[in-house]
Amino acid sequence: MTAARALGATGGTLVSYAHSGDTVLGEPGQVVGYAAVALGSGRTGTGEARRDAAQPAPVGASLSAADRRTLLALARETIDRFLATKTAPLARNPSPALEQTRGMFVTLKKHGDLRGCIGEIVAERPLYRLVGPIALKSALEDARFRPLRHEELKDIEIEISVLTPPAPVSVAEDIVPGRDGVILKKDGRSAVFLPQVATEQGWGRDRMLDELCRKAGLPAGSWKQGAQILTFQAEVFSEADVKTAP
Repeated sequence: MTAARALGATGGTLVSYAHSGDTVLGEPGQVVGYAAVALGSGRTGTGEARRDAAQPAPVGASLSAADRRTLLALARETIDRFLATKTAPLARNPSPALEQTRGMFVTLKKHGDLRGCIGEIVAERPLYRLVGPIALKSALEDARFRPLRHEELKDIEIEISVLTPPAPVSVAEDIVPGRDGVILKKDGRSAVFLPQVATEQGWGRDRMLDELCRKAGLPAGSWKQGAQILTFQAEVFSEADVKTAP
């Protein structure tokens, strides 16, 4: 700053600001801040205190093709960089749609077979900040699979499901397989299927609910009495989808 003043700088403009808690690996309770400031002449004062973020789109607003590509790219880059260097990218300049706070699942498939799937049904972070942590958990923390190795990533296809808020249903007949994701809760146990699961498995409604009971550690048919059932919908898109999109 002293050198810039000696060269004629009269002020500065904030280019970017973030703190370590904004990153995939950061802890928000104790952070270090980082700023990029352009110093120059022709301005007065000390520069801009902050750059206002775009107003988020209404919750439930559809994602554009560009938004979908952004989320998929962030998911892949996060996994790639962490496995290679134990670092992670910082998402920047989100569109209003990516500022929405919505639930999300990230599904990893290897040669068409499931390789990891983890998500948050009720999220506390906007989509652009949620996708990295969820992608990393899908790669490393799904208890059904060993952690993903870096050399496997080239064979992985990433699929993202962006969710609507879950809502209770009064009768099972209201559930539409292929349209609705389903959450089942009973006797302190719970399980969830994304909307695409029933279609991929060729299940009807009753079979899907029986399988959901089994996933929760309950006997098949437990959904028929005393269970709480909620449904949600999802925007589902994968790397294959965006490659073929116009």
